[in-house]
Amino acid sequence: MSSRKTRFAGAFGAHLFAIAGLVAATTIALASETHAADPAHDFTVTDSSRVYYGKKKHPKTPAHCDADSVWSQIPEYKTIIEDELGPDDARYHLLLKRATKRFQRALKKLSKRDGYDLIAEVGAVKAVGKKKKKIPTVTSDLIDFVTRD
Repeated sequence: MSSRKTRFAGAFGAHLFAIAGLVAATTIALASETHAADPAHDFTVTDSSRVYYGKKKHPKTPAHCDADSVWSQIPEYKTIIEDELGPDDARYHLLLKRATKRFQRALKKLSKRDGYDLIAEVGAVKAVGKKKKKIPTVTSDLIDFVTRD
């Protein structure tokens, strides 16, 4: 390897290392922010990366779902699995985009219909405070919405 390529590889590696450190620091800061329980609120988000719809800060009416079960019922996603399509196939990207839109539409419709301000994966939101409120599971409702359209 020439010295020019070696310098580029070394500089590139240093940049990646710096970016990785920044990402780790940001993740730790966000995690500590989302785990902090606020006594004035009934719910807290424990994993903001698994929130599919709504505001992540101080939800008032959250719900949770099993997204894998919902996705397994989306017709476009079923086609991807049945036809064994991968990222190298153009149809894969078209179908995945449609499936994502279908999932997002279902989240919006359910939220509007039932008044949820946040929908997340099971375990991504928890009840806090003295009176722990129940978080409803809406997986079957979402499946109904994604299979209807």
